[in-house]
Amino acid sequence: MKALCIANDPAGLADHQQGRAVAIESRYPLTVGKRYAVVGMSIVERAFFLLVRDDAGGPCFAPAGFFEIFDAGVPQGWRFALGAGVHASGRALWSAPTVATWGYRELIDDAFHLQALLEFEPAALTIFDRYVDAAEAAGT
Repeated sequence: MKALCIANDPAGLADHQQGRAVAIESRYPLTVGKRYAVVGMSIVERAFFLLVRDDAGGPCFAPAGFFEIFDAGVPQGWRFALGAGVHASGRALWSAPTVATWGYRELIDDAFHLQALLEFEPAALTIFDRYVDAAEAAGT
């Protein structure tokens, strides 16, 4: 699945699309008008994010509000998991903010993959790149 980027500045998002770090976030390395292969999705706190490869070549959970609204089927092979955030409230939400995640197998099944991806560990990046390359080649 691909999504068209229509914005990259979190300050321009509606309140319900912003995460708690919006006050310190800068523009995301995404190009307005460019289509990005989506290889995962996540709801963190109250905001919905798409996992794409940003313009610097790394993994990026970008707010869904940065992309044009689209309809698409769930890509073949994707998995789904509820996170602890589905039960969290108040202070607990700060320590367990992820409500739900969809995406490729390792993103869901490997408890350490997401953190390794966010820390740019080479093995995790290789897996991520493989899925992005396949999604881009499929043209979906």
